[in-house]
Amino acid sequence: MNNITDLLDLEDSDIKISDIIIEGQTKTLIIETPPVASYCPICGFRMHSRGVKKRTINHPILQDGYSLILLLKQRRWRCSNPDCLYEVNESFRFVNKGRRTTNATDMLIVEAYRNLLETSASIAKRFHMSDTYVHEIFDRYVKLDRLPLTDAISIDEVHLDMDDDCKYALVIQDFHTSNPIDLLRSRRTSVTEPYFVSIPATERNQVKYLISDMYNPYIAYVEKYFPNAVPVVDSFHVIQWITRSIDNYIRQLLKKYRQRDREYQDKLSYEQQRPVSLPPSDEVYLLQKYRWLILSNQSNIRYHSDPRMDSHFHVLMNTYDYEDALFRIDPNLKDFRDLKEMYVQFNSRNGGNPLLARNELKELIQTYKSSQFEIFRDFASLLKKFEDPIVNSFIMVEKIGNGKIYDARLSNGPIESINRKVKDLKRLGRGFRNFEHFRNRFLFATRQTPVLNGITDYNPVTYYEKDDF
Repeated sequence: MNNITDLLDLEDSDIKISDIIIEGQTKTLIIETPPVASYCPICGFRMHSRGVKKRTINHPILQDGYSLILLLKQRRWRCSNPDCLYEVNESFRFVNKGRRTTNATDMLIVEAYRNLLETSASIAKRFHMSDTYVHEIFDRYVKLDRLPLTDAISIDEVHLDMDDDCKYALVIQDFHTSNPIDLLRSRRTSVTEPYFVSIPATERNQVKYLISDMYNPYIAYVEKYFPNAVPVVDSFHVIQWITRSIDNYIRQLLKKYRQRDREYQDKLSYEQQRPVSLPPSDEVYLLQKYRWLILSNQSNIRYHSDPRMDSHFHVLMNTYDYEDALFRIDPNLKDFRDLKEMYVQFNSRNGGNPLLARNELKELIQTYKSSQFEIFRDFASLLKKFEDPIVNSFIMVEKIGNGKIYDARLSNGPIESINRKVKDLKRLGRGFRNFEHFRNRFLFATRQTPVLNGITDYNPVTYYEKDDF
């Protein structure tokens, strides 16, 4: 029976389990120590036992579907010297005085917060505590500092909407390791300026690349805070801009054909003196269901030549058939797709060769500038405005991931993944009111090796009534 003590991971080596009681889903282990002679620490006289006090302790190890309880048989001692009469209770190293959980419980609770899928409620249920208590345990131990800036950092906002002063939080990430450096409660200048200015100039001067989207205030950080850095515009956001513009054009087409169908349906209903319901027209069906053939990068589309039965047209069709049908709706769609693909293909080349990328980008700008379509003339102006930051995105630097060191283009791809985790944490937690708790929870769960900087000297009496002891 006592072999189980090795698995309990308790600090006392001289304890023994005298009995195990299982009642329903509760497993109770009765623990005691062998009787040994005890002497008064004040006068040195022999101490006599005044009986055994039973103390109930929760322990999270070996729960295996059961609620595990440790029932400690704690002796009470009194000095035999009538002039002293010092009294003391037997102590166990694995549980502090006044606590109802073992010392290991706090660290296990904190470690459980490393999983973004866990909430305070789910952790509390596992350890048979209140969610308020496990929340306080986490806040007591986990207070994470900002990580040092590196030569390549990424910044991006994430929508929190925690309060009026915390609408869009700012994420700062180390591009090399993908470790989040910090999370600021807002991207507003009133928050970011004091924050960046407080960082020593020697540290800020080491930053060489500041990666962001095309948000102008982020680009301005280079001149304001990082004088030795160059701005880098993430290639994904450039492609996203032109893709969104084409999508807006398609939506306008869809709106026009839906309006046409609605008017025709109303006309039939009026003529037949009864409500008439029509299936979607060919144009609406194609624009609604297959516009992704125009918006997606062609390299990502899996074209299939084998025909399949289409439920709308009731004929066999393949990917090429759907594409041709879209182009027949509006011939401009083919030109849009081809012009977009020119930039997509340009973006996939010249990694590590910014000089060659600059020459190709200048040619693209001239092509788009002379286009008959306003969308691409506007795109040319955008590329011209952010020409240098776009070219800088073709720079390759070392990146660490999955235990490997490799070269990668500068991009905001890693920070987009981090932003998703922020949103997941907010959704699973069903909202947060305390930003500092949210920040520490996010950094603790997403940093590879978080270093705790918490406060451990606390009084457990503040969490229980004294009469409970």
